[in-house]
Amino acid sequence: TGQSREIRPLKQIPHFHNFISGLSRPVREELERLSSVRAVDRDQAIYRQGDPATEMYQLVEGAVKLCNYTVEGKEMVTGSFRAGDCFGEMSLIDGLPRVSHAIALEPVRLRVLPATHFHELYRKYPEISQQLNLMLCRRVRLLYALSEEASSLNLHQRLARALHRLSCSHGCRDQHDAPYIGTSHEELGKMLGASRQSISKELKALEGEGVIELRYGKIYLLDVPSLNDKYEDLMGMEQIAAVYDDGM
Repeated sequence: TGQSREIRPLKQIPHFHNFISGLSRPVREELERLSSVRAVDRDQAIYRQGDPATEMYQLVEGAVKLCNYTVEGKEMVTGSFRAGDCFGEMSLIDGLPRVSHAIALEPVRLRVLPATHFHELYRKYPEISQQLNLMLCRRVRLLYALSEEASSLNLHQRLARALHRLSCSHGCRDQHDAPYIGTSHEELGKMLGASRQSISKELKALEGEGVIELRYGKIYLLDVPSLNDKYEDLMGMEQIAAVYDDGM
């Protein structure tokens, strides 16, 4: 048609995985009173796929990944959480076993709410189900986007979009205020179902486009607006990402 398309910015959503932040103060305080704090060492499982659900968690400190494994032992990372994020609530709601493994990426501290207290609070305070619905709907929306990407886009495009999302949720800045992502090539491969070698090749291609720079084992983001302009409007649905208070 010759008409220029409108470039829509990536929608950044604070507290994407934190339904507790939306609760009223008295409910938050009661939830915290009924919870305990637990430390978990790096690389230790908080729960494993198939486990019965006996508690839910809010990450106080550290980082956690959700992952699954193929029959050949290949790891697929399906999600990652930072401080403030909640997880483990789904199996408490539907009563089914855990669908993935939750592994500490570093030493973590967790706020742990037992299932009995979760159900007690869930029945007592309707606002809990309202905030849970909002959080879970956002996750479903993100899963739709990822599923659409996997079936419609090539690895180069999916990687660019993943880097853009990570710039919101996992972006850091060095001593010169330059933005970067510390996610390794291997971890990107686990997120996108690709080999480390394929990821490295596509990162080099993005470096050739001038949008990133690879140095010191980090991925520096030279042109985030170009990542949005070139890659975020490849499909019809609006793209969303988690953003944190300490992000870029």
